Amino acid sequence: MASRLLRQDGRLTTLVREHRLLFAMLFFGLLCAASVTVSFLLRFVVLDQLLKTNTEQWQLWWLAMLAVTVPVRLLFLWGSGVHRQSWRFASVEDLPPLVLSIFSSSALIIVALWLFWRRPGGFPLSTLAMDMVLCLGLVVAGRFAYRIIGGPADRLGNRAPRRRAVVIGGGNAGALTIEAMQSPRLGGFKPVAIVDDNLQARGMRIRGVPILGGIDDIGEVAHRTQADVIVLAIPSATTTQLYRILGLCQETGLPLKSVPSFWEIMESEKPGVRRVEDFSTTSLLNRRPIVGDQQVLSGLLKGKRVLVTGAAGSIGSELCRQVVQGGAAYLACLDKDENGLFRIERELRDGGARQPLEFLLGDIRDENRLERFFSTAKPDIVFHAAAYKHVPILQFHPEEAMLNNVLGTRQLVDMALKHGVERFVMISTDKAVKPTNVMGASKQVAEKVVLSRHEQPGCGTRFMIIRFGNVLGSAGSVVELFNKQIAQGGPVTVTDPSMERFFMTIAEAVQLVLFAAAMGTGGDVFILDMGKPVKIDDLARRMIRLSGLTPNVDIGIRYTGLRPGEKMYEELWAEGEEPQPTANPGILAARRQAIDTVAVAEGVAALLASARVGDRPALWTELLKLVPDFQGHTGDHAEVPPSVGPTASGS
Repeated sequence: MASRLLRQDGRLTTLVREHRLLFAMLFFGLLCAASVTVSFLLRFVVLDQLLKTNTEQWQLWWLAMLAVTVPVRLLFLWGSGVHRQSWRFASVEDLPPLVLSIFSSSALIIVALWLFWRRPGGFPLSTLAMDMVLCLGLVVAGRFAYRIIGGPADRLGNRAPRRRAVVIGGGNAGALTIEAMQSPRLGGFKPVAIVDDNLQARGMRIRGVPILGGIDDIGEVAHRTQADVIVLAIPSATTTQLYRILGLCQETGLPLKSVPSFWEIMESEKPGVRRVEDFSTTSLLNRRPIVGDQQVLSGLLKGKRVLVTGAAGSIGSELCRQVVQGGAAYLACLDKDENGLFRIERELRDGGARQPLEFLLGDIRDENRLERFFSTAKPDIVFHAAAYKHVPILQFHPEEAMLNNVLGTRQLVDMALKHGVERFVMISTDKAVKPTNVMGASKQVAEKVVLSRHEQPGCGTRFMIIRFGNVLGSAGSVVELFNKQIAQGGPVTVTDPSMERFFMTIAEAVQLVLFAAAMGTGGDVFILDMGKPVKIDDLARRMIRLSGLTPNVDIGIRYTGLRPGEKMYEELWAEGEEPQPTANPGILAARRQAIDTVAVAEGVAALLASARVGDRPALWTELLKLVPDFQGHTGDHAEVPPSVGPTASGS
């Protein structure tokens, strides 16, 4: 019986779609006729009885009113295009044309009846007013009837059970998520509660859904509302906030889903949430929170010629993407990785980049090629992201670390001065602070090279350094390693249960880099606010759980011990650099330190000379002069490093 009714309803739905105009006009015509009829009954039957009066000719007026009103209203409704609007997705945006049609047609009807029926005892104005109000109410109710009552299949009980959802976030994204859940777009979810840390919002409702507590109360709220799922609707959450939310949600045992990024929500003319997805490592890595006024970035990049070094790397390629999106007039991408350069070229060109793009294959240590590149590109802004970065490898190849990270930086700085670059932005690392490894020491020397050039008299380039911790998802990063190990069935290798690292996604780090570059005046050291450090062990366990597995049950965890040059804890600033807040809450400015430009120049020259000839004892001597807080081993390491094996320290 039910299946036969479903087939009949399916045929009816198809028939209505094929003859949409006919059925719409028939439906609205009946509503208009009902409005006129009810208005006359109220006026000449109900009201006459109350007032003990009798108007005998009202039936004639009623027929005349029907003959005039129904065709005129249908003509106006047809002109508004109401028959072309989806009944299933009826929304508030559909109301203005309906209201305008009813008011306009009522005005025309009143004028017509006044012109052609001006005899004494004509139509009472009360009837016309009641008809206009009733007609508007009936048409609006009819327009939303399908959505309120549901389609034929819904009425037969064929709708899948809706999952009770607790929404995290009471901001714009949360409101859009709830709106989508209350429409067929996300009709499989029923929002039952909201949690938000905004104390002023407690007890309020968003589209009828109550805010029952803060994010820390998610477990209690989920239990009280008998929720089936939790939906994260805070696209602007920082990485640190996400780890906190992940931990709280995992304690509930409920699946965690998330809305798309802010950029995807806002990409259409009408912002809205069109889907939710399982929260995964990919959801975390692809985030780009809003961290400031986007007009600031537009002012930095609009009409500028930009050069990015290390453009094929994780940070460099994201810089290229955001520079293109920011409206730069020209972008040159420099890297010595041919395959990586090819990939970013294809991505940017296939992505519809409109500005001229140049892809330069070369090494930042090659002075002659740099000269040609700068002469051709004529950059206004240089983002210097090219560097050797892997701690265990560089620990055994200090000469290469110095020649690439120090010499390359010095040559780029010289080119920037020579060719009149407006801004030079060096991407640095927390490992440059009190370094315990060759990589960190080389980056600290590179920082001093950049800052010493700014101190030179008559420097017309704004040199600045932006320092941050580990980025999730970069090549060779801990997330990449953990994903691979989990996919292979484990074990996941962690250096030490107590090891901590600062983390940020590539996209949010690069966005903050651009904001810092915009506010820099020259000689600045900006430090990105990385939030609280994350234990690598906790990260491993959460990634295993996000994969639907249980740590030490489905996937084992093995501790391997510190590798050469590794720290247990990272630091973002040194003594005397205590950072100060800036206009952007995600960026701190370190206190400026005095720099002996002569000593730096002489020390770097001696350091590079020893690196070129492979004189390692002299290299260590010069390195310790330039980096007096170096805390690593300075012995003569073997030429061939021992096997360090795959492990995770966050580098």
